[in-house]
Amino acid sequence: MPVVGGPDIELTFATAHAVLALTVFVAPGAIALVVEPIVFLLADRYPRRWFIRAGLAGMSLGAFGAALAPGPIALAIALGFSYIASGTCTALAQATLVDRFADERARALTRWTLWSVAGDMLAPALLAALALAGASWRWGFVAIGVLLLVWLAALSAASFEVSAPKDDEEEADATPAKGLWATLKDAITDPLLVAWLFGTALCDLLDEILVIFASLHLRIDLHAGPFWQSLAVAAFTAGDALGLVALERLLKTRSERNLLAICAVGCIVAYVPWLLAPTPLAATLLAIPVGMFVGPLYPLAAAQAYACRPNQSGSVLAAGHLFTPLGLILPFAIGALADAAGTTAALAVLVVQPLGLLLLVALTRRNSA
Repeated sequence: MPVVGGPDIELTFATAHAVLALTVFVAPGAIALVVEPIVFLLADRYPRRWFIRAGLAGMSLGAFGAALAPGPIALAIALGFSYIASGTCTALAQATLVDRFADERARALTRWTLWSVAGDMLAPALLAALALAGASWRWGFVAIGVLLLVWLAALSAASFEVSAPKDDEEEADATPAKGLWATLKDAITDPLLVAWLFGTALCDLLDEILVIFASLHLRIDLHAGPFWQSLAVAAFTAGDALGLVALERLLKTRSERNLLAICAVGCIVAYVPWLLAPTPLAATLLAIPVGMFVGPLYPLAAAQAYACRPNQSGSVLAAGHLFTPLGLILPFAIGALADAAGTTAALAVLVVQPLGLLLLVALTRRNSA
C-alpha cells in the first residue's frame, strides 16, 4: 500500500521524492536490519508458527498505525514496525515451504511468488476503487489492516505444524547446535551463497522501487491521475502472473539458470520501449511484457541462494541482510536522482537488475565449469 499509494502520500505530506523514498524504504529497512537477522536465526530453532502468527498481528497493527500517521516521521515508524512484522511472517512462511519442497525449490518459489502477485494486484485495485469513491490512501491501510486480522483469525484456527524429517531430527540430536553468531558467520562466509544473495537483492529494483517511481513517472511526466497509475501497476502485476505461470511449466523441462538468463535478456528488451512510452495507455499496455520477464527473476535467483544451505533457510534469510544497506541506499539514491534529473532517468537505472543477474549467471556457470 505505501508503494502503490506513494504519489498520494507524497502530496499529503508535501515531501520531495527523496523524502518519500526515505520514509517508505530507508527508515523501515534500517529498523529491520537490526532486528530481522536475530528473528530469522531463532526461527531455525523454535516453531515457525509462533513467528508467523506474531508477524501477521504486527502487520495489521502497523497498517492501522500508518493510516493514523500525522506526518512522515510517524508514517516511517509505523511502516518500520510493519516491515519487521512482514519480514517475520512472509519471509519465514516462504522459507518453510522451501525447506519442505527441497527437491523443487524453484517451482515452490514460483508458486509462492504467483500467490504474492495475486496479493499485489489487490493493492492497486483497492486504491483505484478508493480513488473512484473519493477516499484517500489512509482508508487503504485500514482495509489492509482488517484483512490481515481476518487472515490471522483463520490461521490461528488452523493446524500449523512444521517439523523436520526424521533423519534431520536424529542428526540434530547427535550434533550440538551452533550459537547464533557461529551460524551466521558460516553463512556469510559462503561465497556462492553471498553471490546469489546479491542477485536476489538486485530483484528489489524492479519490484517495489519500480512500482513507486513508475507511478511518479506517470503522474509527473505523462500527467496521469491515480486511476491510470493504479491501472499501470495492475498491468505490471498481471504480466508477472503470466510470466510465473509460464515459468512453473518450463521448470519441468528447462534449466533454472538458462531460464534466468533468458528472462534477464527479455526484461531488458521489454523495458526500454515501456520507459519511452508517450501516453498512459501505451505505458499501461507495455507494462505487461515487462512484468512477464521480471516476474520469474526473483524465484529463480532465490532458489539458487536457498540451495546453497539446505534445511537452513533461516540462516539464508539472516545472511541476506548483508545487502540490506544496499537496499537502503538505492531507494534514497534513486529518489535523489529523480529529484535532480527526473523520474525517467531514475527508472533507467533500474535496468541494473537484469544486467547484474545475467552477469551472475555467466560467472557462476564459468566457476562451475
